[in-house]
Order: sequence, then C-alpha cells, then structure tokens
Amino acid sequence: MKFQTLASEAESKLTVKGSKFLGFARPVGSMEDIERILLDLKKKYYDATHHCYAWQLGTGEETRFRFSDDGEPSGTAGKPIHAAITRRDLTDVLVVSVRYFGGTKLGTGGLARAYVQSASDTLDAAKILCCEKGDTIRFVCSYELHPLILRAINAYHVISLDQDFGEQVTVDAEVDERHTRSLLEEVKNATSGSVDGTILQKPESLK
Repeated sequence: MKFQTLASEAESKLTVKGSKFLGFARPVGSMEDIERILLDLKKKYYDATHHCYAWQLGTGEETRFRFSDDGEPSGTAGKPIHAAITRRDLTDVLVVSVRYFGGTKLGTGGLARAYVQSASDTLDAAKILCCEKGDTIRFVCSYELHPLILRAINAYHVISLDQDFGEQVTVDAEVDERHTRSLLEEVKNATSGSVDGTILQKPESLK
C-alpha cells in the first residue's frame, strides 16, 4: 500500500491579531515518538497559552488518529489541524500549533481558520515522502519448486525480494497487503499444496 509521510521536520510562524501561532510538523512512527515530542515542546514553550495538536498513524484499516484543543473552544483547534493532515493524504505525522495569546479574542471561526492556516503553512514547508509498505511472506521450498514460486510472486507488484540459497531456498517477498491472501493461495496451488507461505511479523514500531 502506498502512502505519504514527511521526509523531515518542518516549522512555521503565523501572527493573527496579535496572537502568535508556532507550527511544528514531525514524522513519527509510534505513540512513544508522539509523547516524547509533545513533552519536549511543552517544556520548551512552557509559557504558551495552548499546545494544540493532531496526529495520524498507520494506513488502511490500521489508521489511528487523535487531536486535542488543549483548552481552546471545542472543535476550533485539533480538528482543523487534523483536517490539514488528511487533506494532504499524510500519515505517520504529528502537527502541533503552539499559541501565544495576543490579547484579542478571535472567535470560534477565527480560531479554526488560524489553526488550519498554521497547520497548512507548516505542512507546506515540509518535504513529502512517498512510501510503500506491505506484508512480507516467507516461502521455503526445494530448488525444483523455486521457479514456480517466483513465477507466482512476479505476477504481483513486488516491493522487495530477498532470497537465501541453502539446503533449501528461502524467499521473502514483500507485496501490497491487499494481495497477500491471493499470493498465498496461488503459491499453494502452483506447488500442489506442498509450500505454505508464512506472513512475517512486523516490528512493533512499524505496526
């Protein structure tokens, strides 16, 4: 499955009627990353009025997200920031907008516009990275069956392929997760049921 994330960190500054909005976008891979970055920003900008944010992790059915208004009126900060993320089809990303109140209230509409602008400016300053991930399936077979398995694998778009030639051949093929089940079935049919693929577990940080 193809997805987009950030190639590097990005920052921005926005001033609206005296209020300053400091934007921060960070590529993240886990809740630990998110919690660490939020804590670091809160320590660095401890005197700010609000630390509003949104994050999104994963793809497809494994997508998770959360946003926070951090004391701003409900729906005026975290949700607009998250909208800026989804509008760009990004994932594995955290966006934080740190506000210093300037003395003039912006109203709910003004706040929402300011936060989405802060998030948009920050993401526009970032380099976008196009990525692809899938399931890695391991096939262990004889040298005789190896060409049959490769033929089945090569019928799909292969993200990565590793092979080890020992007493038997071990083939690790990474394919789009939408094709995992059909590839397993095709290899089983091609080898008359003698080879069953095993889906390798992803490291916890990549789930």
